[in-house]
Amino acid sequence: MKKAKKSELRYNEDDERTLLEDILGFIKVFVVSAIVILLFVNFVAHPVRVDGRSMYPTLKDGEFGFTNVGGVLLNGVKRGDIVVVTMEEKGQKTHWVKRVIGMPGDTISCVNDIVFINGKVLDETQYIDPDYRQSCVDQFGYFNKVPNADNTDVQDFEEVKLGDDEYYVMGDNRPYSKDSRYVGPVKKSQLFAKKMLVLLPISDIGVKD
Repeated sequence: MKKAKKSELRYNEDDERTLLEDILGFIKVFVVSAIVILLFVNFVAHPVRVDGRSMYPTLKDGEFGFTNVGGVLLNGVKRGDIVVVTMEEKGQKTHWVKRVIGMPGDTISCVNDIVFINGKVLDETQYIDPDYRQSCVDQFGYFNKVPNADNTDVQDFEEVKLGDDEYYVMGDNRPYSKDSRYVGPVKKSQLFAKKMLVLLPISDIGVKD
């Protein structure tokens, strides 16, 4: 049997070394990519799919996009912001997309489907179509009538004084929204993200805030 030449042995060793380097390179790229994706999803943007009609017509059922996770921490929260709220239902964490209506220290109430903040009417015309509001009043009797888990209706509510770390959130589509009228105020720590960049369907692409 002929012995392999040194040049052939060197070639095989170099070939194996190159293959190993390629594998290690692939693993490094995979790990780095995974870390970048995790950082992006947890600290920059988080994917969200709208489930239900609670934010209609601002957000429609089935729309998909990303929310700004760092927005709450960096820019704070103001009245009228669309936020993603972390809630716990049946022992599991879930996310609700709602709008901030009441801020810490506010006194909020609702009379004849009109929201009052510190005794003054809250202007909601920027995100609630008056015609849509009227159609809900005609159909349900009240714009903010919400069927809840007990099969009772949450309509108007008396004054609620918010604490230093409490926010009152509501859906734009009041007849179909389970929100602070049912579960009470939420804490700032529950405000997971704000705004939403809708990507799908393509016809609805845009920032909703």
